Amino acid sequence: MRIIEFIKRISGRSKSEFDYLVDQGLTLGENVRIYSEHPFDSLYPWLISVGNNVTITPNVKILAHDASPSAVGAHNYAKVGRVDIGNNVFIGYGTIILCNTKIGNNVVIGAGSVVNRNIPDNSVYAGNPAKLVCTYEEFVIKQKKELELHPKFDLPWYEWKNCTIEEKNKMKALLNDTYGYVSEN
Repeated sequence: MRIIEFIKRISGRSKSEFDYLVDQGLTLGENVRIYSEHPFDSLYPWLISVGNNVTITPNVKILAHDASPSAVGAHNYAKVGRVDIGNNVFIGYGTIILCNTKIGNNVVIGAGSVVNRNIPDNSVYAGNPAKLVCTYEEFVIKQKKELELHPKFDLPWYEWKNCTIEEKNKMKALLNDTYGYVSEN
């Protein structure tokens, strides 16, 4: 099953929403995980392309236009620009990606970031505006070390809502003074 079909099934979103955007020119690669309600600019979806192995978490907004110039004397013109997202990209919760930006390959964007400029390959950015935190390689090394040191829960993330209160309390106790990791599948 393609991952996009899986996301549609668990989120309850209609297939027609994605079909409409794709029919209008939105480009989605393979293995794109979309957990956000309506993340794509529905006015200019043909200006947005998403590569392979991309995760778009909840409350992400990807904008291909900016209407503010018309409010400050641009004679009723809105700014439009492409948004190109590369391969192997993770876009954290609540991120806003503004028009006329390119996100390279092997990139992590931290939660709550505002991307208002190009993000180079092999990097981790976070903040408002998004700034370099570390290289992608440094991030991978850190995450592998942290995974060895912290509790791991093998039940997939989407199954935890169905667990017993005892299982949830066990997780809560194990995470009392630290954080842990849940399985993606």
